[in-house]
Amino acid sequence: TNQAYSRFWEGTTLLHQVRGEWFNATSSVFAFCSNKPEKSEQVNEFQQIMVRLVSLLFCSAAHQVSSFEKHDDFEVLDIYGIDPTSLKHLRASPDRCE
Repeated sequence: TNQAYSRFWEGTTLLHQVRGEWFNATSSVFAFCSNKPEKSEQVNEFQQIMVRLVSLLFCSAAHQVSSFEKHDDFEVLDIYGIDPTSLKHLRASPDRCE
């Protein structure tokens, strides 16, 4: 029906808007990272973790509003760059997007 079509496009638009907002937030965080040569390794490690966490955040948000049953229906950036203790904590979290 026309109402279903309208709801689909509204949901799609909002999902893209969320992705854009999180991309802008991540870009802003990166802009304020130190550019001192002695901190370059720490900054690089922080940025790598930040990108992976934002990827997981978007995946969790998309999964929460989707009708998919399995968790592996969405791709995320390499989660093996995140320590196992943190991943275990994220898996146990009842509401991963908050």
